[in-house]
Amino acid sequence: MKDYNERPFEYLKGKNDRKFSSETVKNWYKARAFVLDKLKDVAFKVDDNNHLHVVLASDSDLMLAVARQAALSAHYINYDEENGKEEKRRRTVITLVSKKESKIILPLLSSEEYLYNLLDHCKYTIDGKSVHKGSYIDVEFVIVKDLPEIDENNRNEVLIKEDDVASFCNSKLEDEIYSIDTRKAVFASRMYDLGTLIENLPAENIHDAHRYALALDVYQFQKLQEPPGKLINESKWEKKQIDVKNGLSNVFCADCFETREREIAKTKDAAIEACQTEEKKEIVRKENFWEKYNEALCRSEHARWVVEKLLMGFRPLNNEERIEDERLSPYKDKRKEYRNSLKKNIEILSHIDLCSYSDLRRVDPDNMKYDSFLMLAIPKILEQIQKDDKS
Repeated sequence: MKDYNERPFEYLKGKNDRKFSSETVKNWYKARAFVLDKLKDVAFKVDDNNHLHVVLASDSDLMLAVARQAALSAHYINYDEENGKEEKRRRTVITLVSKKESKIILPLLSSEEYLYNLLDHCKYTIDGKSVHKGSYIDVEFVIVKDLPEIDENNRNEVLIKEDDVASFCNSKLEDEIYSIDTRKAVFASRMYDLGTLIENLPAENIHDAHRYALALDVYQFQKLQEPPGKLINESKWEKKQIDVKNGLSNVFCADCFETREREIAKTKDAAIEACQTEEKKEIVRKENFWEKYNEALCRSEHARWVVEKLLMGFRPLNNEERIEDERLSPYKDKRKEYRNSLKKNIEILSHIDLCSYSDLRRVDPDNMKYDSFLMLAIPKILEQIQKDDKS
């Protein structure tokens, strides 16, 4: 089988073209490999009244990279953004044990290497005080001085120590840690090549899977049949950081495909088990749960995307930008051009879609079609890669 392993993290730079240290880049790779493995069995049904709690036992550079990766990876289908009771929203909680004073640990966490803009918008608690209560974001941080008590019988409570990460990485080959199979990311990026097949769909009945039947056929039988090729375009990535960030976006998105698959399988298994007769069980077995729960998947995907974008240095529109965006509302093409000028300018990086899912319906319903399509395409992508692996 052709080698599709690549090393995209080396291309990411900070503000003013600042290069990250080799140690930081290595920590990103270590954290990604470890977290994806550690959470490989975590999944929730659509209606599960549970959430994941990750406890990080220290605040070393490596553990802060793990905090970053946990925020990128831990997004689940049962998150309930619109629940009026905040404690029932089922956010992923990431607890970090740090002896550092708040004036030291908060700026460190908010550095470009780690959480960047995320703490400006997500809920977090430090010194017993909560900030950004009511945030629509599906992850929250708790910073404590001492290691909390861990319920060893709770499979959704995960304790991570630095030695755990080191031991895991030492047990793997170098390429297993410091490179990424980018096929899923490349295949995911190809949905944007479908053009008018998705663009011309009206922004109505967005989660009706039948609307995407033609686009899905073209995608499955044409786009997925082409060799994956490389994610990294060196000539572009060396010159334009926005291309690097967009490429990494596909990586982070694709990293959650197996989580989506597990959750759909778990939801379907529970539905089958709940049936009282074999006849009803057979009916449920034939149902396409990717279609049935497209909206729930899309909500989770948007929540994941928001966290990723904030971690990559994007921000919501400021008041001045929102006023200009509203002024251009009668002029569709000019408004689109303006929005692109904000999100594609590496010096600005503001994005209209950095908002709650309910607000997204109002400000940018057209873009919701891509999430709906992608969620339907995930099983096709995973199936294609399985075929490639066997060939």
